[in-house]
Amino acid sequence: MSEYEWDDDDIETSDSNAMKELRKAYKKLQAEKKELAETLESMQSSLRERSVKDVIAAKGLPEKVAALIPSTATTSEEVEAWLSEYGDVFGIQAEANEPEQSRQVNPDLAALNRISETQSSGQPFTNDPDQLASLIASADSPSALNKLLFGVEAGPQAY
Repeated sequence: MSEYEWDDDDIETSDSNAMKELRKAYKKLQAEKKELAETLESMQSSLRERSVKDVIAAKGLPEKVAALIPSTATTSEEVEAWLSEYGDVFGIQAEANEPEQSRQVNPDLAALNRISETQSSGQPFTNDPDQLASLIASADSPSALNKLLFGVEAGPQAY
């Protein structure tokens, strides 16, 4: 230590007691901060363990799989994503999302959808011959005319 450097403790003034109290309060705050950080860390680890165990139990996998899941996966969504990516290693089949067209549609539901579409876009006929004539005249193809007159593009049903 050079002759020009000194510690604040070396100065004998009336403020030295205040500095000691300040240092004491600082050490107390540092201890509280360390304790809170340890508590937070333990809560985060227990939350991760719980979410990993829940997801593994829901998938029906052995508990040993939890040791293989990386520590970066903390939430149940992240664990689910990791299991879906690496699930083939543990024998988990990836759930294939069926395309909407390949699903079987209930015929009653399809009929209700057609009715709903017709109601929302159709205009009621008012028995006005001019309205009917303008609709017939505006048909640009035979299929459009068939749809207007018979309700289907194929035309009337043959018996």
